[in-house]
Amino acid sequence: KPIGGAPLKYESEFKGPRKRRSCTDIIFLLIFLVFLVAWAAVAFYAFKNGKPSTLFNPVDSQGRRCGQDSEVIDKKYLFFFDLSKCATPKVLLNGCDTPQICVEECPPLSWSSKPYIDGAKPFNLQDVQNNLICIDDSIKNNINTVAKLKTSVADGHCADWYISSKPVNYHCLPSHEDLSGSYQFLVDTGLPFALETLSNSTEHITAISIDEFASQVLDDLLKTWKHIVIALFIAIIVSFVYIVLLRWIAGIMTWLSLLAILALMLTGAVLSVKRYIYLRDNVPPPVTGKMIKGQLENLANIKELWLTLTIILGILLLIALIVIIFLRKRIVVAIALIKEGSKAISSVISTLFFPIIPWFLKCCIVIWVLFIAFHLFSIGTQVYKAYGLDGMCKCEDKYENLKNGDVCDPKLFQNLCHNQSFASCTTAGCRYYEMDTGSIVVYLHLFNAFGFFWGLWFVSGLSDMILAGTFAKWYWTFDKRRVPFFAVTESTARTLRYHLGTIALGSLIISICSFIRAIIEYTEKKVKGYENTIMKAFFCCLKCFFWCLEKFLRFINRNAYIMCAIHGKNFCMSAKDAFNLLMRNVLRVIVLDKVTDFLFFIGKLVITGAVVAGTYFLVFQKNTLNLHYDGAFPLLAIAVGSYLIAATFFGVYSVAVDTLFLCFLEDCERNDGSVERPYFMSRNLRQILGKRNKKQK
Repeated sequence: KPIGGAPLKYESEFKGPRKRRSCTDIIFLLIFLVFLVAWAAVAFYAFKNGKPSTLFNPVDSQGRRCGQDSEVIDKKYLFFFDLSKCATPKVLLNGCDTPQICVEECPPLSWSSKPYIDGAKPFNLQDVQNNLICIDDSIKNNINTVAKLKTSVADGHCADWYISSKPVNYHCLPSHEDLSGSYQFLVDTGLPFALETLSNSTEHITAISIDEFASQVLDDLLKTWKHIVIALFIAIIVSFVYIVLLRWIAGIMTWLSLLAILALMLTGAVLSVKRYIYLRDNVPPPVTGKMIKGQLENLANIKELWLTLTIILGILLLIALIVIIFLRKRIVVAIALIKEGSKAISSVISTLFFPIIPWFLKCCIVIWVLFIAFHLFSIGTQVYKAYGLDGMCKCEDKYENLKNGDVCDPKLFQNLCHNQSFASCTTAGCRYYEMDTGSIVVYLHLFNAFGFFWGLWFVSGLSDMILAGTFAKWYWTFDKRRVPFFAVTESTARTLRYHLGTIALGSLIISICSFIRAIIEYTEKKVKGYENTIMKAFFCCLKCFFWCLEKFLRFINRNAYIMCAIHGKNFCMSAKDAFNLLMRNVLRVIVLDKVTDFLFFIGKLVITGAVVAGTYFLVFQKNTLNLHYDGAFPLLAIAVGSYLIAATFFGVYSVAVDTLFLCFLEDCERNDGSVERPYFMSRNLRQILGKRNKKQK
């Protein structure tokens, strides 16, 4: 039995995408619909029980959420009494060990009580009342003497000092400019620490929220958003022009690239031979005292290394030369199919703009998933833990044995714990630690994550099948000038009416694989630092296996969708027919796949590089926009956006080439060029294969 089964037989009724077809894989469409209903139920539960705002509002030392809880509804910024206590890396785990209160605005000026307490300045009641920050306004209003000021500061009821700061993700933190400008203030007030301590404090706190670097990047992007939009629009035009030009430059680029690879191998082999002969006849002295550079030079002086390199390059050159010579005809066919893809896209121009719809749907899915995820993250019980407990703060009753890090209740702590003056503890407290979510929320997160993969792969499959139906219609239309104007619309209607179940099944299979890959990646990160060599090898093998499996499944899915779009069979039958057809032409498949991948990769790089280089020289070279990083991040945004745009255009091109390739293989097997069974392929392809259509007498 031949590999891939028997060739396809001629069918007089087959003239392209079949009109008579029935619904396929209905059971999986029903499963997908049930999944969507369940996903909507998860969203409703998350929306009803979650409060995403709780994820962003900071919490003060008394457990109140700034700008949210009733006592601090107008105070949305968090202020730190002693910023120097935040200088240790433990801040990232346990928070700052200093009183924190909610304030209406961050202090715009630096201030200290030390000059008044030390007697360096006469007591100024108005200055104290205007600038002193205390845990409660009643405490501040009661301070009218130096003695009361000293007592309040010593008890931790009021901040001893602070420097000017700005809101950073609702935290009052000094910028680098604030820190630099505060040097003389620190010297004058005699505060016992350096600017480096405050700088470390700021860095550790901003690591919890959003750092200044991110703010500057965002500022650069906001200043240049118009330039970014214009550059991305140009990327769309350049991508379109490049795809049209591939009809003429595909062959030149392919052969020049292959010749360049051969030339590089030959050059490397010649240089290696010359180096080997030189080292054989001359013994260079060993290099010492240059660390890594010296070791590399000594390595380059080993003649056996160059002999081995010569042999390897020579073998690779010979293999590449033989492969190119023996597969030259198939390479020519691959180039011709790429040119045919350009013709098909140019003929049905709406296919280039069709990806806007899948992109919009994918964006909606991402927003939907994030909406659910943020609400789920905010569901649960707020856990508070004690901090700062020492001899100055005593607790009684059920909190008598309370220790730092123990779970506590803010209201009970306020009632049961006090300092030596029987006032509320200020150096210690019951602070928000984390959100304790139940196990059901964990499962809902997993469900939402799986929905993310299934939704994205479903939209991708829908796009592939609609485009495949369109390009198949173009190929199987004998007179290409008579391709229907609404070919994309016809294919869309046909896919939505008959084959959503097939797309649901194909996307489900690949989603399971993607979901498993994500779990493996997550698990590996969680156990990082605990794994041994065997564990690392195990995870490496798992990731490699599922990566290969996903690549294979994506290949099978793409071709199954194409066959389903043409013949209207279910997923399994379409996948089987596509696989058999490809196996009967395995060399053509390999050559076409590699040639198209290479050309598309070069195309993406050319488009991205051209747009980024043009934008840099025209806009960012002189830095007239006063940007923080000389346009680096706007250019990075343009590069990423241009690459994604080019990838979208070439994604359409890839579907076109794959569809035309399967149609071409079917055409070769079903037809023989006779009047009754003419070839549908272009004249150029027929000439390459040495085939021709007989003219009707």
